[in-house]
Amino acid sequence: MWPYTPQSWRVAQVVPIYKKGSTDEPSNYRPISLTSIFRKILERCIQYSLQTDGYPLDIAQGGFRESRGAIDQALCLAEICHILRSHYHTKSVLTFLDIKSAYDTVDRNYIWKILQPYISSPLLGLLRNLFEEAQIEVLLSNATSRRFQPKIGVLQGSILSPYLYSVYINQLPVYLRRQAIEDDTPPLYLAPLLNCLLYADDVFLIANRSTMVDLLRKFEEYSIQMGYRWNPSKCVILDNQPQTIE
Repeated sequence: MWPYTPQSWRVAQVVPIYKKGSTDEPSNYRPISLTSIFRKILERCIQYSLQTDGYPLDIAQGGFRESRGAIDQALCLAEICHILRSHYHTKSVLTFLDIKSAYDTVDRNYIWKILQPYISSPLLGLLRNLFEEAQIEVLLSNATSRRFQPKIGVLQGSILSPYLYSVYINQLPVYLRRQAIEDDTPPLYLAPLLNCLLYADDVFLIANRSTMVDLLRKFEEYSIQMGYRWNPSKCVILDNQPQTIE
């Protein structure tokens, strides 16, 4: 396997797709990358190899995985809350978090470092060639910008980007579970420590009132360490416990 691809395979036309809100606000557009059909065929072949023999994703991640979907994650979340309530007499507080500009802020060097022990050097070189040497031109109103080479991020619209992003965020649930486990934690109480679920770049925190603030603080510390930020306008805390009004 040669870790090189034709230049035309590494050129992406980025089309800004309007989402909602003011049309004058750039953040209200989603940049979708249009790439060569030959690149897509190659990426599909690489995707199969990565998913079968590559870096194993954490059990908390349900996005873009075979036989896993949004409904499965919703059922897992409901079951965890049910177990906490019925077996541990704990009323759950849920926090739904969205990462701001997730694909555009990825540190690719971190991904390559994680993947290196799991895939061959030629395959790793091929991935680096496809993403590190990619050139982007923005297509808007039938006009294209000058090409430029992004230093960070993975292409939105690439077949491989969902998996690569999952690798990038994979240590997040591991970090949170490790923070929750104390040295003297009895095995019986390890079950409730599945304190987050992921679906691609969407994160669900599971805790109670007394521990949610600390869990959010640990999330913030980890996100700063990794170089990404949360999108407050798309984050919400769900607490279904009745409030006492004095």
